[in-house]
Amino acid sequence: MSRQYLVGPPGAGKTGRLIDRLVSLLEQNVRPDRVLILAPQQSQARIFRAALARVQGAHRPRGEPDIHTIYSLARQHVSLFFPLIAPVAGFGNPAQEPMVINVEAVQYLVDRFVQPRLADFADLKLPRPRLVRQIIDNMNKASVCGFPLDQIAERLGAAWTGDAQRLVSYRRAQEVALDFRRFCLARSLLDFSLLMDLFARYLLPARSYQDYIAARYRHVLADNLEENPPVAHDFLRLLLRTCDSALLAEDDPGGYRLFLGADVESARSLRRHCDEVTRLDEVFVASPAIVSFSLALMAQFDEQAGKQTRPRPASDHPLPPALGDHPGVARYWTEMVDWVVEHIRRLLAGGARPSDIAVLAPFVEDVLRFELEDRLRADGVGVWSVRPSRPLYDHPLVRALVALARLAHPHWQQPVPAGELARALASLIADLDVARGQLLADAALRAAAAPGLPPIEDPAVWQRVGVRFQAPYAALCQWLAGWSAQTRADPTQAESAPLDRFWQEVFSDVLAHPGFTPHVAPANAAICDRLIRSALAFREAMQRAGPIDMMPHHEDAGVPGIAPRPLSATTFDPGLEYITILSQGLLGAQYALEREQPAPDLPGANDILLAPVYTWLTNNFRSRYQFWLDVNSLGWYERIYQPLTHPYVLSRRWKPGAPGMAWTEADEHRERQAMLRRLVGGLLYRCSGQVFVASSRLGMSGQEEAGPLERALRRVIETA
Repeated sequence: MSRQYLVGPPGAGKTGRLIDRLVSLLEQNVRPDRVLILAPQQSQARIFRAALARVQGAHRPRGEPDIHTIYSLARQHVSLFFPLIAPVAGFGNPAQEPMVINVEAVQYLVDRFVQPRLADFADLKLPRPRLVRQIIDNMNKASVCGFPLDQIAERLGAAWTGDAQRLVSYRRAQEVALDFRRFCLARSLLDFSLLMDLFARYLLPARSYQDYIAARYRHVLADNLEENPPVAHDFLRLLLRTCDSALLAEDDPGGYRLFLGADVESARSLRRHCDEVTRLDEVFVASPAIVSFSLALMAQFDEQAGKQTRPRPASDHPLPPALGDHPGVARYWTEMVDWVVEHIRRLLAGGARPSDIAVLAPFVEDVLRFELEDRLRADGVGVWSVRPSRPLYDHPLVRALVALARLAHPHWQQPVPAGELARALASLIADLDVARGQLLADAALRAAAAPGLPPIEDPAVWQRVGVRFQAPYAALCQWLAGWSAQTRADPTQAESAPLDRFWQEVFSDVLAHPGFTPHVAPANAAICDRLIRSALAFREAMQRAGPIDMMPHHEDAGVPGIAPRPLSATTFDPGLEYITILSQGLLGAQYALEREQPAPDLPGANDILLAPVYTWLTNNFRSRYQFWLDVNSLGWYERIYQPLTHPYVLSRRWKPGAPGMAWTEADEHRERQAMLRRLVGGLLYRCSGQVFVASSRLGMSGQEEAGPLERALRRVIETA
């Protein structure tokens, strides 16, 4: 068998060929555990797991292939070889079993190192959550690109051409990263960056490990190489020397996970280690009209693209078949949303399903989701929103569960104001609106003789609110009273009862029953589950981390509605710390599972998809119809402002100190053009029907923008 490298646009059948090879190997009685499938993320790894159902026969009793992302593979192999690498990697206690901590615990711990140094970053004027995330981002990029943490400031500084104060900020950020790394090594905590650093620096060069993977993996399948970081390509390079067969696939255009360390050039370096490079040009997803439109639009962002011409009215030119209508140009943002909704209704009336439609924008705010939901509700159409960067605390149900926790833990000294209690009750009790919730909250605060949620006996209140809401409110009151009585009876539980257990019990005993939103809306049950898992993982990580006395607690939380940590508290309370960082927006809303298209029988499966452009691309979605919003926005073209990190400078290709390696406006423009070219190509190749584009002269914020995507679209229409 050969080592083959496939390259082609999305929808050219590369994943199908990988699946066919997997099935063929297993039907030839190749030992399943000698086959490795490497995918860039779990949603794509599950495609290969589902494909195993196609294989009938004797392979299942002998096990199944190893199907991994580079992270899951590194985690498994570092754990297996940890006794070998721990003594030389700098761990304080090499005999201690390592503990992998999730991103939420990492954000909390790095934040504790940042707090005493906030004055060092005052000139950046960054919110603390963004400051923390950029420091973590630097650590992660260093680990997957193969350079040590103490080179971060040097690399960033070598490319910087502005004020010298920024060089100081780079050094301070690097000091935080190094302090956190020493903290993890002392306690055998493995964050993503340390885990990948151990894999790249200690496992890959080890002869014993190379012998292990050479014997273990005889057949290799790897999809979407361009979305993987260089460390994954280093691993594959080792396997290509010894395996019996390999089939590797690359999407072109691709490389959308650049901001997570993906490196297209590093992926293409593997071509030299393959026997054959095969180009697949036939596309099975996008129509010929879409492909033609994609090539024309992508060409507008080539360096040698034609000069910009003064656009004439689009109605003077024939419309490319790929476009469902002439571009919708509105003066105000709300008028653009009206245009989109009108065209969605036309598609639905013509027989399209809501799940055929994706609404995409450079950024997706709550107001956009609300406006779409509000306008489409009358048509019985829902909106499924995918926003991984949205803080978990932004979800109303999460805020409601936090309010319940504060009511149940009076020693936290976190009172719940009437307005917040009203919103919490409206989020928890099915069909209760905020106005009625406010009536209940006001009555509860008048009746409160002790901390908690008091019963409301006044019939006049229930006459105004509605008698049907009395039973769920009473159930909630009784449960909270029972919880408080239990903790008072056992003083050891008063301050140590885990927050995740509290939420798990209130969900199973109360919220999962009729009368509450998690019962009538299963999507809300998923939110509860996500929050419980998040709090549990945080508590377990904090138990391993131990006391963190060198850093102050969150006296300066500065979050509306959340009181500062009580100065009288002398012990570390994971529950209080968790809701504090949760309310500060440090924790993300979505796990990998929520970024997948729901199964046909789950909520969201028959809804319109609303997502940021990069989220849609990196999760490999497909849609029959696409709506591109705000095509005149610079958000399609410009990178988000990140003063402490840089995806191009913190990459393997960047050589610090080399002549001409300062990052200039010309470099920025070139890379923006290249990314926008890949972006529009990736969107269109994943579209099987038509595209609708819309813009507004005045954006949501009232600013007027004129980005390059809109100009390119007009030029393509002119030449159609």
